[in-house]
Formats: sequence, C-alpha cells, structure tokens
Amino acid sequence: MEKDYIAILIDHLNEQRLSCAGTEYFLRQQQEHLAFEALAATLSPQQHKLLLSYEAEKNAAASVSEDLLARQVFLLAREIFR
Repeated sequence: MEKDYIAILIDHLNEQRLSCAGTEYFLRQQQEHLAFEALAATLSPQQHKLLLSYEAEKNAAASVSEDLLARQVFLLAREIFR
C-alpha cells in the first residue's frame, strides 16, 4: 500500500524534528530520564519490568497522538489555503 502525501510529510517531520528542538526540549528530556531512573532504582525486578512495559505503551500512544495531530494540522492548512 502506498502512503498518502500527509503520511510522507509526517515521516519527514519526525526525521527532522530534533534538528529544530531547542534547549528546553533537551532539558526536559534529561529531567524526564533522571526521574525515570530514580523511580526505576526503587522498584523490584518485577515492578521494573512493568514500568518498562508501561513506558513502551505510553510512548506508542504518544506517537499515534502526535501523528493524528500533525495530520489534522495538514488537513486544516489544506482547507485554509484552498
């Protein structure tokens, strides 16, 4: 199945987004990582496994949400510029 133009644009944006990220983005990423590591250090092996599973699902859901938002933005822009 061939991708539509919006999916191609979203893929391109995802590949390029870190090149546009500012200092605050990387600061927040580092703070999130440190908080995750601090929490993980307090957990039993089973709890740590559950935390990693939760994080993977949270990241997957966030990715879908970001793609949906980007798609809506492109559709809105197309309507505005028609």
